[in-house]
Amino acid sequence: MARRRGRSRPTARVLGGTFAVLAVAVLAVLGARTAGRHAASAGGAATIVRPPVTQPASLASGASSGSAAGTTAGLPAVGYSPSSPPPAWPGPLPYPLLIADSGNDRMLEVTPAKQVVWQYPGPAAGSGPGVPGDDAFFTPDGASIVTNDEDAGTILRIGFYTRSILWHFGVAGDLGGGSNLLDYPDDAYQLADGNIIVADIRNCRELTISPTAGIVQTLGRAQSGYCQTDPAAGLYGYPNGDTPQPDGDILMSFISGDRIALIAPDGTVLWNVAAPDLYGGYVSDAQLLADGNVLVCGYGSPGVVLIFQPQTGQVVWQYHVTSGPGELDHPSLALPLPNGNIALNDDRNDRVVVIDPSTNQIVWQYGQTAVAGSGPGLLNTPDGIDVDLWRSWQGWSPPPAA
Repeated sequence: MARRRGRSRPTARVLGGTFAVLAVAVLAVLGARTAGRHAASAGGAATIVRPPVTQPASLASGASSGSAAGTTAGLPAVGYSPSSPPPAWPGPLPYPLLIADSGNDRMLEVTPAKQVVWQYPGPAAGSGPGVPGDDAFFTPDGASIVTNDEDAGTILRIGFYTRSILWHFGVAGDLGGGSNLLDYPDDAYQLADGNIIVADIRNCRELTISPTAGIVQTLGRAQSGYCQTDPAAGLYGYPNGDTPQPDGDILMSFISGDRIALIAPDGTVLWNVAAPDLYGGYVSDAQLLADGNVLVCGYGSPGVVLIFQPQTGQVVWQYHVTSGPGELDHPSLALPLPNGNIALNDDRNDRVVVIDPSTNQIVWQYGQTAVAGSGPGLLNTPDGIDVDLWRSWQGWSPPPAA
């Protein structure tokens, strides 16, 4: 979750305590399906934990146009999955990144060689209900992307190959609540059953939306004044992250109180902890690692990204550079990569970077630091990333012009 320059936001106060930085985290190997519920020991490499892939019977509703699959239009077909990924690229970034380029209202896919291989809107894209770019995540089958427009109050599902809007929710430009409106929706994900979850920030609620039946579950009750966080009491204080887990749990982050909580599908709170010291920033888009530790950004300047143990609050790794080219400016989402590195969008520095935790150095970057633009190699306030584990782009080249 991030905010564009000058955009208003709920006021947040950092309540987490300060913990000593012990060492670079040695992240766990893939396979701990319920690691978030239990303590686990570290070892191995960082992995991306995703829900299992199933193909829902029906996904499209609302403003539907076209199929998610259809022709591949000269692009690599879906042939892999997070559980069986394509061959990795050599170097610090092993797979292409999907980038939500918020300030340019677009999404890009960029390879480790920094080639833009996909973009939305494409040349033939028409107007639609809201624009993409605030966040962007692949659906479980890899054939489409769910993106949200916080300012417009909408969620879109875009066909990767058709570049068409397959489904949307919300009324563009009409921020509100109730059964059909959203107020700053953030981090929309499609689940394996085809439903969409979203953190509805200013309504202080977490929603599950059926593509055919609308809102089917609401977590978080209405509050007056500044929203407080106590999820066990139904208080969801400005949720800005809701990462789904393989077993159906959701890892949520709350601006109010800088809390991070693991919540079961029925709303049961499995654990709820304060984030460590985020150096004046507020908690953003926590990710549960396979060893049970939590990777989270501190959305501030200088920004911080860290890993901590939720059972003890102990910080086991952090990156917090306070000056020079390595300084972060409002990072909002960090993801673990299979090779142990960490990718993140450094929003107000207009770049996406990869950090090597063993050296605490930036080892890959797309975008020119603090230079906003839309031309080759430039971004404007990138607000989200995802890793393309469904296609192999190695050796691909665009088809010749007709």
